[in-house]
This record gives sequence, structure tokens and C-alpha cells, in this order.
Amino acid sequence: MSEEPAFEFFHLVTKDGVAVLTIDRPPVNALSRELYESLDRVIDHIEATPAIRAVVLACKPDARAWIGGGDLKEFLSFTSETRRSRHEYIEGITDRFYRLSCPTIAAVTKPAIGGGMVFASFCDIVVAADTAFFSMPEVDRSLTGGAGSYFHRLNLPVSFIREMILTGRRIYAPELRQVGFLNHVLPEAEVLPKAMELAGLIAAKSSAAVRAIKESANLIDAVGWKKGGDAAHELSASRLVDGPDYKEAISAFLEKRKPAFNR
Repeated sequence: MSEEPAFEFFHLVTKDGVAVLTIDRPPVNALSRELYESLDRVIDHIEATPAIRAVVLACKPDARAWIGGGDLKEFLSFTSETRRSRHEYIEGITDRFYRLSCPTIAAVTKPAIGGGMVFASFCDIVVAADTAFFSMPEVDRSLTGGAGSYFHRLNLPVSFIREMILTGRRIYAPELRQVGFLNHVLPEAEVLPKAMELAGLIAAKSSAAVRAIKESANLIDAVGWKKGGDAAHELSASRLVDGPDYKEAISAFLEKRKPAFNR
């Protein structure tokens, strides 16, 4: 296990290719401007560290929320212009998180509110506690919260999205599992171990293949399955076939042995 550089509001620990990124801004892990700035630096570090092959996003056990949404204390001083400026800055960082080259797994053990739910949606896999709730309460703060736009790429029912953003109600994990937002719903104590298990499975794969698959999957979000699929096949031809893991992966399968991938 390796202790990574210190980052304000975050703890990063890596073992066997899996980085556990723990958000730590008590009491509710509200998303302040300073936290986003720190996250930007965390992303820089992850992208510059090839040994990190999967990331688990977690909170501390005593946190009152996994991510409690935007820091409302900052909102009181907004003007139209500062609101636009903040949104543009935050969108740039959240887009970087979404486009991280290695897969991300959300280990949601506490409530995910507003921006917290959005961050969960930007992870590749979401594991949640059966006691955790999710909500988009921007309607109660006289904001739009993007009007649910972030969730359309997940193919959630439009009627469900509209109910969620117009009522701002709490939606507990079992209900969200039914509409396909979550991969696994477990007792709280089992959430992080399950996320680590999944991350370990991914980290053991060919890093080149995993990164190419994630890049392609993100492209499908943007351009649709046909163009995205064509681009994915092109990545296989242009990036993977001549890479060190391609023949090793196929040879290992044919020879019934564990592959030794290039790290």
C-alpha cells in the first residue's frame, strides 16, 4: 500500500493498482470552490500515475453525506456573472473527472445530494448502501441543477428524471436500483469491500484495453452507439493490436494460463 501526495479535502491511498480516493470536508463534504481546485490537482496526479488503474471514490465512515452538494454559503454572494463563471469552472473539472482515463467506482455509503448524485452518475460503476438516499433538491434552492440533463445519458426514464428534479424528494438506493442508476445495493458495511473487489478485477486487466474501452464508452455517450462503436473498433486496430498486451492476452487464453500484462 502506498500513501500518495497530500491533497486538501482528499486522502488518496493506492494498493495493487487500485486508488481509494476519500473525500474529507466535514461535516457533509460540501463542494466548495477550494474543493474543486483540489480535485483538479488530484486528477492531474492520477493521470500522471500509470500505476493507478482504477479509482474508488468514498467518504469517511463518520461523514454525514457521501457528497452533500454545493456549498450553499458560497451561493449567497452570487451575481448572474459570478454564477456563470463558477458553473463554467466546475463543469470543466467535473468533465475531467468523467473523462478520467482509468475507471471510477462510487462507493456511496451516505446520502448523495445534488452535485453528489451528479458525481455518482459520472462514475463508471456505482455501489450504494441500502440506507443511502439520493436527491436533486435544487428546486428548493431556486436553482435548476441542470434540469436533470446529466442523467439522460444513463437512459433513465424521462418521467422519473422529471419527478426527481421537480419534487426534489429523497430517493433511496433500492428504488434507484430498479431504474438502473445503481449496479449494486448492499448493507453499508459491504459497500466499500464490493467496490474494492470490482476495482481489483479491473486493475488486473490490460490497462491499455481498459483505458481504450472507457474512452470508447464515453464517446458513445456523446455521439451514439454506431459512431462510438466504429471508433472503438478503430482504437483496437490503431492502439491495441500493435501494443504489448494484445498477443499476450490471446496467447494466455489459448494456453490456459494467467496473462502477464504490461503495467
